[in-house]
Amino acid sequence: MPPTIERICPNCRASQHLNALYCNVCGSAIERYLPQPVSSWLPARIRQQLAHPVVRSVAMGALMMIVQIVIRSLQHNLTNTATQALTKSTPHPQGDAKQTTVRARRTFWQKTSRDGTIRSDEQITWQRTDQ
Repeated sequence: MPPTIERICPNCRASQHLNALYCNVCGSAIERYLPQPVSSWLPARIRQQLAHPVVRSVAMGALMMIVQIVIRSLQHNLTNTATQALTKSTPHPQGDAKQTTVRARRTFWQKTSRDGTIRSDEQITWQRTDQ
């Protein structure tokens, strides 16, 4: 037989029914002394079963699998969206199709003066051609 869930009165320490709001022995309010559990909307039988270590470990394993599936799905969707955004190209009107070519020319020279010092210089020329 599984263990039962019961509340203990904080004033007289008497065992109380799970749904009791006031102590049957001393009459003090039980609810104001006890923090409200997060899973208070669950029936007591389900809360009791969830407290079992095997059930809890199976539930956590299932939860982790669901989280992994959601993460993989989000990664897949983000990858597809990024790929579509990168491969999407805007079509150019037929009359405006132009090709631009840019060429760079580097000229480098050294000069030696009569006293033996070497002087160097360079020049870069850019040329743009539209076709």
